[in-house]
Amino acid sequence: MLFSYRTFAQVNSPDLKVATLDWTVAETLLALGQPPIAVGDAESYRTWVSVPELPQHTLDLGTRLQPNQELLAKLQPDRFINSAMFSNLTPILQHYADQPQQVNEVNFYREGEIWQNQLAATRELAQFIGKPQRAESLIQQTEQLFAQLKTQLTPYQNRTLLLVQFIDSRHLRVYGENSLFGAAIRQMGFRNAWTAPVTVWGSTNIGINQLAEFKDNPRLIVIKPYPVNVPTALEHNTLWQHLPLSKDPLVLPAIWTFGALPSAQRFALALSDALQQGGEPW
Repeated sequence: MLFSYRTFAQVNSPDLKVATLDWTVAETLLALGQPPIAVGDAESYRTWVSVPELPQHTLDLGTRLQPNQELLAKLQPDRFINSAMFSNLTPILQHYADQPQQVNEVNFYREGEIWQNQLAATRELAQFIGKPQRAESLIQQTEQLFAQLKTQLTPYQNRTLLLVQFIDSRHLRVYGENSLFGAAIRQMGFRNAWTAPVTVWGSTNIGINQLAEFKDNPRLIVIKPYPVNVPTALEHNTLWQHLPLSKDPLVLPAIWTFGALPSAQRFALALSDALQQGGEPW
């Protein structure tokens, strides 16, 4: 591994009290050195996002779709940064803010080219917390990581990559070229095996039978987490057992597939480790 994730973590500066419901905002705040004082569904963040780690004292605001309004009333952050995903909750957040302008929205996922959207949202978020230069550092570090891994992983770039996450034993979410991870592998010198249309989130759902349609022998990259019964179910799935791409899949740890630059970094490092040393066990 070239880097540990902590190479990219900024020095914490908790002088500003910032809260968010959104995990993608939260991981970006952490990478910018501005740990949030409160996050929606913080315990699940530790399962689905994991790194960068939330401080143990981070307040859990309850579910992201229905935050605990009693906690919101007591919180009194300097700024509440929401995302477009939860924009319907912005009026509630404004109700509990001292001033409506203390609530900002940022959108990492919208129509257009994913990577440019990510860079714009990262810069916008950094502006909200008054630290624009930290966004430039994070962007530079991320793109530098991709460039160095591109050189290091040259021997593996002859096969396309099929990036998936199991929904259940018969259905998968596949990530296309205009996904966060699709943008990452492109900058790392790889081609994405999935070239069909995807949603604004960069993914689409497919059945396991559709894996038989790939004729160019892509390398299957499976991103955790998935339901606990998936490995056993696949062992007894005749179709899966006869698929060429089932012979050498690489399993990566849980990474937030709808994240921002911190998740892109973590994915790049996990993919590099898996290609060179083998992935995680099922």
